Amino acid sequence: MRRVEKILSSTFVLLVAFAIVATATLRIDDFAVEIDVETSGELLVSEQINVRFLTPHHGIERFVPISGRTPWGETVKIDLRLEEVLMNGVPVPYTTRIRGSNRYLRIGDPDRTITGSYEYTIRYRVNRALLLTENTVRLYWNVTGTEWDIPIEQASAIVRFPDAVNLESVSSVSYFGYHGSAARGASGVPTEAGNLFFQSGTLYPGESLTIDISVPREMIPIDPPSLWQRLWWFLDANKYAALPLITLIGMFVLWAKLGKDPRKRVIAPAFEPPRDMHPGAVGVLIDDRIDLRDISAMLVGLAVKGYLTIHQLEDGQYSFHRQRATGDDLSPAEQAVFEALFDSPEVEERTLASLELEFYKTLPTIKSRLYGQLIASGYYKNNPERTRRFYVTAGLLVLPLAGYLAIQTMSLYLAAAIALSGSVVLAFSRFMPRKTSKGVRKLEEILGLSEYIRRAEVDRMEFHHAPDKGPELFEKLLPYAIALNLTSIWTRQFEGLLNEPPQWYVAGSRTPVFNAVLFSHTLSSMTHSMQRTFVSAPRSSGQSAWSGRSTFGGGFSGGGFGGGGGRGW
Repeated sequence: MRRVEKILSSTFVLLVAFAIVATATLRIDDFAVEIDVETSGELLVSEQINVRFLTPHHGIERFVPISGRTPWGETVKIDLRLEEVLMNGVPVPYTTRIRGSNRYLRIGDPDRTITGSYEYTIRYRVNRALLLTENTVRLYWNVTGTEWDIPIEQASAIVRFPDAVNLESVSSVSYFGYHGSAARGASGVPTEAGNLFFQSGTLYPGESLTIDISVPREMIPIDPPSLWQRLWWFLDANKYAALPLITLIGMFVLWAKLGKDPRKRVIAPAFEPPRDMHPGAVGVLIDDRIDLRDISAMLVGLAVKGYLTIHQLEDGQYSFHRQRATGDDLSPAEQAVFEALFDSPEVEERTLASLELEFYKTLPTIKSRLYGQLIASGYYKNNPERTRRFYVTAGLLVLPLAGYLAIQTMSLYLAAAIALSGSVVLAFSRFMPRKTSKGVRKLEEILGLSEYIRRAEVDRMEFHHAPDKGPELFEKLLPYAIALNLTSIWTRQFEGLLNEPPQWYVAGSRTPVFNAVLFSHTLSSMTHSMQRTFVSAPRSSGQSAWSGRSTFGGGFSGGGFGGGGGRGW
């Protein structure tokens, strides 16, 4: 069945071709091309087209592709410079322009028509058409092109090489037929002048002669283009590849105008927590986001203030015991944390394990109150999380667009450029929340406190007017050290100075001896356990508890550089 379909299809194509020949108003009697391969890598191409006009015409049109696309969608361009256009050996009027991916020529006098036989010579230079590999120099050239709508009685090509080329070491093959045909013609025939000669029979409209030649690299020692040349050629042919760079520049400008914090001043060590800021607010202002570590610090801060005690149980778990009701000294966010632990007046004790699959419900409230407090205090103009989410959403929306364009344009390069642009937006999202000048002044205090906690070792650094170390200072700054992720550094400063646990912490029987280093490990373990519990949500809840076409190819008729087509006018 398939053989019958192929026979019918071939018959139809032949009938159409004969119909075109019968009705053609002009014919090409001979299409002869000479190609000189120069040591510089340039090609000098001379086309001699013998045309017989059966009816009055002004002349012919000829177009040659100067760009095409690889199967992966990369655009490849050649540099074509027109040198000479003749008719019967003398200059003839013509116009030329770039139309799409072609260099277009209209040859002839618009005020005069001609009939009979004429010879047109089109001579041009081509750069970037040779394909260089490690071992070979390849000339893959479509001699006539597949887009002529008139028949070509015969076509030929002569290829001249530099004197150093030994034709016995040269491999060559020709292809003929319609675009994509793998039907092979004869190899190049060496001439007495040391050139390669290719020839075809009659080519019907849509058929072409294509030649493919490989020369050992050492016979034509062409210097390969530099990395910067290749990059420039790629960007020149694929201007969309600059999209990620343009996006990067654009996002940088946007960040400088909308996301960059006011300039900080010199940071001086601070021995007190920032005034009117609890540990959670400190944790947010340091990195413009609420981390689970910030909530753990708030919980420890509640214990330091006397609202609850933390007990280490025998199984390594922890429990929280209410000591008093919430007071006016708690911020709305701290109250939300306290209420998440003790959700009714009757609840006096709560284990950490009992908060699994429950605490996550309170996280949106805690986050909303904490961001609201910082905005109300004048440290931010906009909610940092909403700002960040806006740019994350914008970056993510670009990714399906990249996939859509990859399918529509068949260009993986274009899709990759757009996807990279989206990734740039995503990367900038974390830097776009902006503090006010007041917020930066408060950040300076936080950084000063962080500097003191980091470097408060007596044997390394002496701070003027620094407070004496003792249990009171340790407890006072501990929640802030947790929020700043400096717990272990802070506790090490008190090794040998702390002999018993804080009043708000009750150690289990597994810890008969108390010391600062051991307590540091206990705090780290406790805060990690808290963070895992706070974020745990049932899978069935359905929510997250926390978010912080190819012109150039190989091995067929119509492949390679050159090609195109033409018609009469």
